Amino acid sequence: MDFNQFDSVSAAEKGADCHLRHPATLKPLFDNPDDPTVDNGKPCLVVVLGAEAPSVRAASRARQKARAEADDEKADDENTLEAVHERMVEAMVPRVLGFKNVRKGKAPATKADAAWLFSLNRMNAQEGEMSFAEQVAAFSAKRGNYLGNVSAD
Repeated sequence: MDFNQFDSVSAAEKGADCHLRHPATLKPLFDNPDDPTVDNGKPCLVVVLGAEAPSVRAASRARQKARAEADDEKADDENTLEAVHERMVEAMVPRVLGFKNVRKGKAPATKADAAWLFSLNRMNAQEGEMSFAEQVAAFSAKRGNYLGNVSAD
């Protein structure tokens, strides 16, 4: 058996399409002006690097080192939902390679718009709801999203 098929590190570095969902209902989103939750064949996707990607791990180490070296005056606020969300956005922005069927106004969203997308909604700790940043973080962390169809057996 060729074990190269399990190379999730290389697959994570190529990226994969994360289908965005409505942050309150979690229904899949489509570039459909009539109803963004009705499938018209144009899914709203974020192309995302996986958590195992060498570039993602290097960026994570750099953020951790910078945080450790910084004189952090906000230590009391580190565990608020706001602080957790901001750290998540900081971690997710470098993982975004681009977008498909996502617009910022009339213009197609680009990699440079990742922070904008992740700032449109925030973590709120409500069951059954997920901000865009949470959705991308969960997708990026799941190895199966990069290895293709994986049996649950």
